Amino acid sequence: MTSRSNVVLAVIGALVVVLAVVAGVVATTRENPTMDLSTPDGTVQAYVTALVNHDDETVEEVLDPELGCIAPLREMYVPSRVSLSIVESDERGDTATVVVEITEHGQGLFDSWSHRERFELERVGDGWMVTGEPWPVYKCK
Repeated sequence: MTSRSNVVLAVIGALVVVLAVVAGVVATTRENPTMDLSTPDGTVQAYVTALVNHDDETVEEVLDPELGCIAPLREMYVPSRVSLSIVESDERGDTATVVVEITEHGQGLFDSWSHRERFELERVGDGWMVTGEPWPVYKCK
């Protein structure tokens, strides 16, 4: 290889490294979105986020008291990292159904799996509560 080729490869390699560092900084400094508990979508997002973060207070706040779930909620499987996307949301007066795609991330680069979950919600005052048998609680009593 000529020295000119080596310089070009070095510049391209340096650009890749700089772009990777910038992407890492942007990803780690990005603010988490605020969940709007006045919407069914926001309530489901807050519920799943609280489960993953072991925030039992928020989980209890958005779960139907009839489910009998009390802190600590450690007896159920909860993944350590998830991504969540809303697939479908249907609001009908004082009830709503939210279908989400949950991707659970393991330790490896290709260690992830997705599943769809259906959440039933009921309006309570200005907000919503998750009812029925929500993932991964199913039954607390």
